[in-house]
Amino acid sequence: MIFDIKKINDIRKIKGVIHVGGFVGEELLDYRSLGLDNTVIFEPQPKLFEIIQSKIMLNEKTFNVALGSKNENKTMYISHREGGIINGCGASSSLLKPKKHLEEHPEVTFPEKIEVQVKTLDDYCFSNFNFLNIDVQGYELEVLKGGIKLLEKIDMILTEINRDEVYEGCPMVEEIDNFLLQFGMKRIFEFWQSKSWGDALYVKI
Repeated sequence: MIFDIKKINDIRKIKGVIHVGGFVGEELLDYRSLGLDNTVIFEPQPKLFEIIQSKIMLNEKTFNVALGSKNENKTMYISHREGGIINGCGASSSLLKPKKHLEEHPEVTFPEKIEVQVKTLDDYCFSNFNFLNIDVQGYELEVLKGGIKLLEKIDMILTEINRDEVYEGCPMVEEIDNFLLQFGMKRIFEFWQSKSWGDALYVKI
C-alpha cells in the first residue's frame, strides 16, 4: 500500500474496508492493525483468490469476481513476471488490453487470457463500510459506476489514477475527479509512480 493506512485513518476513522483487486491480500495485516475485522476483498483471478481465502479470518470475506458497471462476463488479460506470484505475477492483470504498460514495464508480459464474471458493487449489501480501496489496472471508473448507491456511504477512496493510456481506454485522472465530485469527494493526495500512473486518495468534503 503506497499510502500509510494509519495516516488515512487519522484523516477519517475507517469503520470497514471494501478492497477491489485484492491480489494476494497483502493489505490484510494493515487493516487488522487498525482493529478492523470486517474487510471485504474482491479478486477475480482464481489462484490469487485461493491465496486470499487462505488468509482471511474473523468477519473478513472474499469474493472470486471482478467488479464493473454492469453484470457480464469479460476477458481478463493475465500478467506474468519472472519469479511467480511472490514477485508480482498477476498484479498487473486487467479487464483492459495493456498499452503504455508494455513500454514502461517490459519485464511484465500478458501471455494468458481468462474469462471472469463481472458484478457491480451495488449487487452486494454493505453496512458500516466507509473506505474503498480500488486496484484494478485502469478499470477504476467502471467499478465506481457500479457502486452509485454505495458511494453515498463512502467517506474515502484510495484508487489508481492515470494520465496516459496505460491500458486501452482507461480513464484519465480528471474523469475520476469529475465523477467523484458528484458524491462530494475531492482528490487530496496523489503519488505518481511513473509518468503515466499513480495512486490517489479522495475524501468526502
